[in-house]
Amino acid sequence: MTTQVEAPTTFRWDRLTYSSALGYCLLVAGLSVGVVLSELRDEFGISGVVAALHGSTFGIGLLFAGVFGVQLVDRVGRRQVLTISAACLAGGVVLFCIGPSWPITLLGTAFSGAGGALLVMVMPGLISDHHGEHRAAAFAAVNGAPGIAGVAFSLVIGGALSAGWSWRPPYLILTGVFTLALVVVAHPVALPDGERHGAFSLRHFFDRDVLVPWAHIVNAVLAEFTVGIWAVTYLREVGHAGAGLAPILASVFGVMMFATRLALPVLLRWWGEATISYSFVVIGAGAAVMCFAPNLAGKTVGLVIVGFGGAPLYPLTVNRFYQRSG
Repeated sequence: MTTQVEAPTTFRWDRLTYSSALGYCLLVAGLSVGVVLSELRDEFGISGVVAALHGSTFGIGLLFAGVFGVQLVDRVGRRQVLTISAACLAGGVVLFCIGPSWPITLLGTAFSGAGGALLVMVMPGLISDHHGEHRAAAFAAVNGAPGIAGVAFSLVIGGALSAGWSWRPPYLILTGVFTLALVVVAHPVALPDGERHGAFSLRHFFDRDVLVPWAHIVNAVLAEFTVGIWAVTYLREVGHAGAGLAPILASVFGVMMFATRLALPVLLRWWGEATISYSFVVIGAGAAVMCFAPNLAGKTVGLVIVGFGGAPLYPLTVNRFYQRSG
């Protein structure tokens, strides 16, 4: 039996909101492949190009699910799509962790990418329908929680590598914990029904009120996902951090994302409608520091700046998309 959830009159953490946050935490498990790409190169003796394909196959999975995902939602409904999403994410991580060769690990990241795309496609509408006019605060809160998951993956795996242990058991255990928590919390929750007026069509995609906020979302996701996946590899190979130290230092990105999203109401009071623009400027400044800083400490500071600037972008750009596109 499911528990019917009424739309809150003010933003609050309820069971559906916790479930949404845990779903994004599971997405982080799929994105955390970047923490161990250097180890994968050493274990399988693969080139940097093949290692980088693990991020590309995640993207291919995103594209595949993005093309067919809307039809899938129409066919089976939100709940079944989110179930498929969680299964793909968890199953993809398992393949990635236990795969005996790089083609299997690539297949795992493709599964995770498809699951992640389905989640990212369905979850914003779900949160918007549930929280209504309070969706901006809900987006910030729900997307802040995965920062803790990112920190957990970086610290736990970094600690394991520093101790000379394999990265696989902690990666699998953390993914299992988030999967189990999601199942337990989300199972009794009834999801709000999405409303569709007419058949699915891309006819209005190039309308300015749709295209511009959509482009902002794409930029926000690229800024967040790219840094999240490649921060550890960058600090290790460009900043010359050790195998165990690089993931630990990269955790500052998740810490800043989490802390800044918690403080987002304060930033909105300071910067107002210009918050998105300022955030892109701050990200650019942080990226410049990462690129041109002469040492590991400076590059880590740049990563902190990128985390601070990037945190407001996804929740605010998604909220603006819903405001402008209706």
